[in-house]
This record gives sequence, C-alpha cells and structure tokens, in this order.
Amino acid sequence: MNLAFIKKHPVFVLCLGVTVLLLIATGVGLFLSERLYARQALALNAVTTRLQQLYQRDPFPAAANVRKEAENLKDVIDQYNELNEFLRAGQVNLRPMEAADFMQFLEKSLRKLRDRLQNARIKFPEKYAFGFDKYAVGQLPASGDIPRLVQQLKIIEALCAILQDAAITELVAIERENFEQASRGAEAAGGRRGAPPPEAAGNALEGDKLVYSQHFKITFKARENAVITMLNLLASRPMFMVVTRVEMTNPRQEYSTGGSIPTPAAAPAPGTPSKPGAAPSAPEPVAHERQIILGREELDVKLDLDVCQFAPSLAIKEGGKK
Repeated sequence: MNLAFIKKHPVFVLCLGVTVLLLIATGVGLFLSERLYARQALALNAVTTRLQQLYQRDPFPAAANVRKEAENLKDVIDQYNELNEFLRAGQVNLRPMEAADFMQFLEKSLRKLRDRLQNARIKFPEKYAFGFDKYAVGQLPASGDIPRLVQQLKIIEALCAILQDAAITELVAIERENFEQASRGAEAAGGRRGAPPPEAAGNALEGDKLVYSQHFKITFKARENAVITMLNLLASRPMFMVVTRVEMTNPRQEYSTGGSIPTPAAAPAPGTPSKPGAAPSAPEPVAHERQIILGREELDVKLDLDVCQFAPSLAIKEGGKK
C-alpha cells in the first residue's frame, strides 16, 4: 500500500487500522478470559471433589465425642440438681391420704393453728377455718384433691408460724389458691370432650414444669416493725416464698395527716367603728402543725405471696439418658 493510495483513500485506511486494533484487543480479551475460566474450572472441580469426599465420610458416632458429651451432660445435671435441692429445702411435698384420714388431720391441724394464735395473743375470727371452710363443716374432698389440700394446709401452718414470730396483732384472713374449682371445671369438660380427670389437676405438678407456684393472700393488722419483721422472715425461711404485693393502710391516716387549717378572720381596718353591743372578737387560734405518727399505730396490711414448688432432681441413667 503506497503513500498515494493512502492519500487518495484516507477514510478507508483509518477504518482498516481501527478494525485491526479491535481484532487485536478482542484476541487479547479472549486469551485472558480463557485463562480465567480455566482457573475457575479447576477451583470448582477441587471444591466439588472435596464436597464429595465430605459427603462420603462417616465420622459418627465417634466414641471419644460420645464419652465427652456424656461427661458434660453429667456435670450439667449435677449442677442443676445441687441448685434444685437447695431450692427444695423446706418445701412441703404432696402427701397422699384417704378422705377419712384427711378429715381427722384437718380437724387436728385447725385446732393446732387456733391454739398457736391464741397462745401468741393474736386475734382471729371465731372458729376460723383458714380457707378450708367447706371441709371443716364435714364436706369430703375429692380423692385427687387431698394431696394438694394437705400440702396447702402444711404451708398455712408455716405461714402462721411466721405470723407468730413477727408478733402481729390480728389475723383477719388467709386465702389459699382454690384449685378445686379448676379441678371441677376439668371434670365437667372431661365428661364432654374427654379431658383429663380432676386427679391430674390437683395431684401432680403443673404438667412437666420444673417449678410452679401456689398463690396465698394474708390480711392482718400489725405495727410497722412487725410488718418489716414478717417480710424479713418470709425472705429468710427455707421455704421458697416470693412476696408479690403488699398494701398497707393506716386507719389513723386522717389524724396523722392533720385536718384543714382554719383561716383567721381579717382584722377590721383602723378607724372602722365597731357595731354597738358587739363583743370584742377573740383572737383566732393559731393553726397547729400536722401531727406525725410513725410506728405506734396498727396498720391494715394485705399481703400476696407465691409459694414455689420445685420438681424432684433429675436422674442420669447409663448411656447419658435422663
């Protein structure tokens, strides 16, 4: 290609040069892409081969791992049982009993509770049954309810011992969790839909729970220091009790907060003539400061608490199974 041809066809020569450069660049790109593809294909093959090797392995069960995990499980269960037994200290467990024996047991327990309060000079309602009124008059409980009724009666005995140690003035009422109503509801539902019998509701732990609680309410009268002593006793006793609500009312609140302060009448302006025959106005009494009474009066106290029940400790069988 001579110089005359280039001068005669410059556009053609320019396009030809650009085309040659594009072809060279395309060739270089194809070469680099082919090398990159080859490297990625090799990497993919290596990863796929490794994956197949992992799939084909059979590492389980490894005897060493099984032994190690069994030891770990035993350690965890031992720690749990140690804590659980500490929490169960002082716990009142379910106690099976025949209906006739329960009635005698209830009579003796109520007599013991009344004697305890009388000896401690604590006032209480006459012939008070401590939440077992319907059984105290002769109604027989359902056989499935008896173990938990005995348990609640024992808990109330422990609570009355705390009331005695705290030296309260008067016991107004103790309300227990009336689980028999739930039992009767389960019994009625069982007749219609095949629900579990009431024995299951009143006799066993709440399903498979490791811990459940029963609610009690105590209404009493006591001085402020006796209330504080009682709260400390509830927290320090081995039986696991949690106070959920405390309401204290001072029946002498209207005296301790003071009445309305009288406003003295305005003195007549100087030079104002007084009415004839009118007696001279006596000076208004000075308003007394509000009286503050602390620790001397009896408080009306309403206290709610939950008594927690913990399941028995776990056992480990051979092979690491619970």
